[in-house]
Amino acid sequence: MYKKIDNPHDTRAKILFSNKKTFLSLLRDCVKTEWVDDIDPASLRKMDKSFILPDFSGKEADIVYEAVFDGQKIIFYVLLELQSGVDFTMPYRLLLYIVEILRDFYNNSDTKARGNKDFRFPAVYPLVFYSGGGEWTAPVSLKEIFGAYEVFGSNILNFDYALVPVKGYTKEDLQLFSSKLLGLAMLLEKSRSETEFIESLRQSYDAIKTFDEEEQRILNAYIKIMENAYGFDTRGAIQILTADSEREKEADQMLSDVLEYAKVKDAKLLEQGIKTGIKRGIKTGKLEVAREMLRENYSVDSIMRITKLSKEQIEALK
Repeated sequence: MYKKIDNPHDTRAKILFSNKKTFLSLLRDCVKTEWVDDIDPASLRKMDKSFILPDFSGKEADIVYEAVFDGQKIIFYVLLELQSGVDFTMPYRLLLYIVEILRDFYNNSDTKARGNKDFRFPAVYPLVFYSGGGEWTAPVSLKEIFGAYEVFGSNILNFDYALVPVKGYTKEDLQLFSSKLLGLAMLLEKSRSETEFIESLRQSYDAIKTFDEEEQRILNAYIKIMENAYGFDTRGAIQILTADSEREKEADQMLSDVLEYAKVKDAKLLEQGIKTGIKRGIKTGKLEVAREMLRENYSVDSIMRITKLSKEQIEALK
């Protein structure tokens, strides 16, 4: 409903997952596999590197963490999918990034060590964080992009990636996350209007008041980016709340005022959208009538008179 300006998604997602507690919550609450509990949190370190290739730099971003697992290094590669639609080349793109990660590791390894038979590359765990509204229908296995992959079995190069579709989590799911910041951020991402955005913030006061200083800073930056991107306005109410939890009534009053204005604004946008949809529907209906009349060999003049379409519009249907 709201027009997005620029592409702020990569910025706010990178800010969100720069927090180790939030990233651990992503693994524990979204990946949910047994090995997650065996990761040593103290060994988890965000890498100041990006492996996004120039071809895709405008539509996605990444976060890279490394950790020690069972005495071995593991690299978590999280692709932040910024597009609203599904890209069916996802397995191929991840393959390119994984190769770049392994190349970087190899080139920065001791030359003598990498010639040893005991030399091991780190395991790379790919994960896609998808904030689009549509269902994710792209294959999650690399092998599925190859023709006749069923015939050759394990001889075909393959890996699966983990998928975290933001819209697939309910409000109740998000409230159970170990990181309340991640749960709130994903709830805000699900907002379809300014009204929903503000109401989600108002219902999250108790969680917000438990945030530590870093989480408060991230939340404030996150909200500011969303406000700039979608035209939302909270009048700095959450900044007041995070600065002083005792001023909850003041923050709530500010959001209440903004909420009333947002409801009016959303209603106007909805009305405008309905009118636009009706106009498009009428035009589509006229085109279908014109196509049928052409099939019945009516003259262009007759079709123009009945449908009120121009000669050019009708000729384009032939």
